Amino acid sequence: MDLSTILLTIVNKMDGERTIYAGYHLLRGKRSGQTLQDVEYYGVKSFFGILPKLSMEQFEEAAQQLEQAGYLAKNDDALAFVTEKGRMRVGQCPSYQFNGWDYRGREWVFFERLSLIVQTVSNMGAGERSFMPIQKEQAIQDFVKTLLVKQPISEPQFAQSIADELKRSIRQSGMDELQKTILTHRLSGFRMTGWTWDQLADQLKRNSFDIRLLFIESLHRLLTVVHTSDDFPFLRKVAANIKVTSYLTESSMKTKQLFERGMSLEEIAAARNLKRSTIEDHFVEMAINDPQFPLSQFVSEEYATDVIAKVNELGTRRLRILKSEFNALSYFQLRLILGARTGGNA
Repeated sequence: MDLSTILLTIVNKMDGERTIYAGYHLLRGKRSGQTLQDVEYYGVKSFFGILPKLSMEQFEEAAQQLEQAGYLAKNDDALAFVTEKGRMRVGQCPSYQFNGWDYRGREWVFFERLSLIVQTVSNMGAGERSFMPIQKEQAIQDFVKTLLVKQPISEPQFAQSIADELKRSIRQSGMDELQKTILTHRLSGFRMTGWTWDQLADQLKRNSFDIRLLFIESLHRLLTVVHTSDDFPFLRKVAANIKVTSYLTESSMKTKQLFERGMSLEEIAAARNLKRSTIEDHFVEMAINDPQFPLSQFVSEEYATDVIAKVNELGTRRLRILKSEFNALSYFQLRLILGARTGGNA
């Protein structure tokens, strides 16, 4: 697993309809209307926001590797597409198990909580009450203190119960042996410090960036098991509020509330002192994520049906092409149709 093969997979899903930088915004979790649409339209939710700190330099290096290998190319409109050689390479790529759409970087919070819990219980079980906490962030320390305050943290049975849950959840997650090694070696305990990324890279003979990708996927695998099973009551508490509960941005939620009060798009833009285009992005986000979105208030059912039929006929969701077919519709109306009929509510 590396950044270049993940990028190749993303470009293959976008099928020559976006520039290479759509992948950059996707991986960083950009909350723009275009990126949020791409997430739904092209089925790339799993990759959303898995690398929020990805630098442009790292991204462009991965893209150049793909082009130099003959896997990617660009057309006259600078849209990236996968070559025939690239499609063969895609077929060799693993079936990634990321879940970026649901976790959006908060998998790191889960691990920070877990690592401090393991360190605390390990030290307390060994009779060591004074130790330097591995996690310095106050919010993490407060969470762990609250979770453990009424627990018998010095008793061997409590430590064993946590260990049992962790072992079973790791086993059920399906992560491979390499990921198990990375995950467990990142944990600290009594007189034992978790390994750094560089130490892991040196020991495993892997690039440290690739190791982080494996680590992120392992956390997503683990969290999926914890959230979908009743067999891990303690880990479920550790994972509290890690999974996203509302897929609307905070700003879009405010727009939604005003819309539900009966305000028009123009009135909302004026009330919030935002550009009309920004409010339109919010409405598109609502159309994608809200099953009850009233599309008929913006465009007729006949037009909506015709647009989706044309999408299927042409095999494209590119707005410029669809606009040439439906000149009477605005780009905003087209985006709403695509969001409501090909997005999360389709």
